[in-house]
Amino acid sequence: MIKTIFFDFGGVIIKPPNYKWIKRWKKHLGISDHPEIMEMLENSNGSQLVQDVCLGKIPEDHLWAVMTDKWRINPAVLSQVRRKLLSKRQLNQHILAFMTEVAADFDTAILSNAGDQSRQLMEGTYQLHQIVDEIIISAEEGVIKPDPRIFEIAMARMNAAPETSLLLDDSQENVAAAQAFGMRAVQFIDTQQAIGKMRVALDGKV
Repeated sequence: MIKTIFFDFGGVIIKPPNYKWIKRWKKHLGISDHPEIMEMLENSNGSQLVQDVCLGKIPEDHLWAVMTDKWRINPAVLSQVRRKLLSKRQLNQHILAFMTEVAADFDTAILSNAGDQSRQLMEGTYQLHQIVDEIIISAEEGVIKPDPRIFEIAMARMNAAPETSLLLDDSQENVAAAQAFGMRAVQFIDTQQAIGKMRVALDGKV
């Protein structure tokens, strides 16, 4: 029986970057592709820069400084882009509604590979701490999914056991790692699929 549910943040609670929108901005600003930035945007799990941010080795602001430098964007313009990418409109409202629903019957937490400014975003801007019991951020712990140590931290923080825990994550690698750790896990492909799979995993109790 599932007692504890962990939700990923990026790509699940918050929508992934809209590449069509980014492409329009690039064209408008006359930006050419830069390998380091394109890897960061298109394959964040494989980007060493993103991994270092999520490990807390370098601050999130460094990412934006890299974009300013490599793409030669006016900082004021980049700030506008940043606000757009991180606005409340990027939240997946259906997932939030599901999280609120299950929080009545299960212990819930966010388990996210994210940088040093993410707690301020999740709690200050998105008020997610009002929905879940705990927010666990990789940069604060110095370890990222799929490293099993992050799951050990999550279990201790929530006083949970792997066999009674369920993870929703958009990364197949993270899902496989959670399953190897002894948890149940669902890969987020799209909202309807994810909520349907989660309901099945919860044995129809929600």
